[in-house]
Amino acid sequence: MTKTVIIDAGHGGKDTGAQGFGFDEKDWTLKISLYQYKRLKELGVEVAMTRMKDKTLEPFQRVARIKNQYDLCLSNHFNAFNGQARGVEGIHSIHSQSGLAKDLVDRVVKKTGLPKRRVFQREIKKGVDYYYMHRLTGKTETIIMEYGFIDNRLDVNYYKDDTPFYKAAEAVIEGICVATGHQYRRPGSTALTKVESEKQNTPGKSQQLVSHYPGKLRFYNKPSWRDADVYGYLTMGQGFPKVIKKRTVGRSKQYQVENSKGDTYYITASPIYVSLK
Repeated sequence: MTKTVIIDAGHGGKDTGAQGFGFDEKDWTLKISLYQYKRLKELGVEVAMTRMKDKTLEPFQRVARIKNQYDLCLSNHFNAFNGQARGVEGIHSIHSQSGLAKDLVDRVVKKTGLPKRRVFQREIKKGVDYYYMHRLTGKTETIIMEYGFIDNRLDVNYYKDDTPFYKAAEAVIEGICVATGHQYRRPGSTALTKVESEKQNTPGKSQQLVSHYPGKLRFYNKPSWRDADVYGYLTMGQGFPKVIKKRTVGRSKQYQVENSKGDTYYITASPIYVSLK
């Protein structure tokens, strides 16, 4: 029998979580959670999220969306301490075995090359979990993943670019599939071969671009990934009627696109977020 999953994007809204080098934890937890949600949906996992946008959730609101309603909760976080500490952590309840937390951490470490810090549990007093995400979520098994330290330069340098960021996310997806009894398939392998997938996302005559991202997808007024150059956003199902070409911007790819008025913009070319018709 397969298991159900809820993904918790830690913090949110007025609660920024940890901060470092201009980044807020709440943004990174939402980014990684939305990706994992979309991928698990594709893989046939019954999955939900505690929040799908930048929204404040009080502890009682968060646990009310989780407690006894799912088999497994993945609570995503990024750490902070003193600027020197770094690495991946997994935290499990004192009432559960360490196996799943250890497996998820080991998969992230293997995929990313980041150091493994620890897998642990913590008590507030004898027999009582320290973290409310363990203490108040009932029979739902909750794993808190700390993917790295947002105040450590080396960890931030790894996660600030999309390609390595989603490697960590994908490593956890593979582990969740094993834990829930679902078959894992790599991105793009669900219906197309690698060659066919590349052809589908290569601009051709009169191709349109459509967002399949379950949140707000940025597009830019010039080839850039900078916040200052964001012109607007697409929601799922929206797109551009014309794709001009694909180009390299930094370490990733963007499409140069036009709207119906002939205005030119730039948007990610990752098949994780967009597809061409």
